[in-house]
Amino acid sequence: MNWSQLGQGDGAAGRPASYVQQHEQACSKHKLPVNSTEWHTGWKVGIRAYCTPANALREGREGRYYANSCPADLASDFQTAYHIGKRLYDASTERMRVQNELDSLLEKLKDAKTPEEQRALRLEIDLKRSSLYSADSRVRDAERALDFYIISRNLQRG
Repeated sequence: MNWSQLGQGDGAAGRPASYVQQHEQACSKHKLPVNSTEWHTGWKVGIRAYCTPANALREGREGRYYANSCPADLASDFQTAYHIGKRLYDASTERMRVQNELDSLLEKLKDAKTPEEQRALRLEIDLKRSSLYSADSRVRDAERALDFYIISRNLQRG
């Protein structure tokens, strides 16, 4: 087993330094040794590859969980970029949710039988459209923040 290579892969995947304990638990069941020193050596290389602003943007935009695994000298820049990307993910997810709710209401309106039911649904649809407008605005704001960050850091939008 190449523990350094495994540690590097775990670091490059953003796993925290404590992740070696997962390997220790798994290997202890089979009475296999773990070279945690080699694992940590590899992890330190891998985590530095993971903890870049460009990767942080990608992780945030994909809605992935960040385990606060970056070393102190990289953590601040990573977290800033991650939160910018995550803000766009959250805004886009919310916008999709509101759009789906609006679509559902529009379908219900087609099946509404009474004028009262139609009136109530139209009111609900108007409110949902207002929510959708607000959600669109949050997506645009998050996209602008992302673009500003990318331009100010000379990164690729990817």
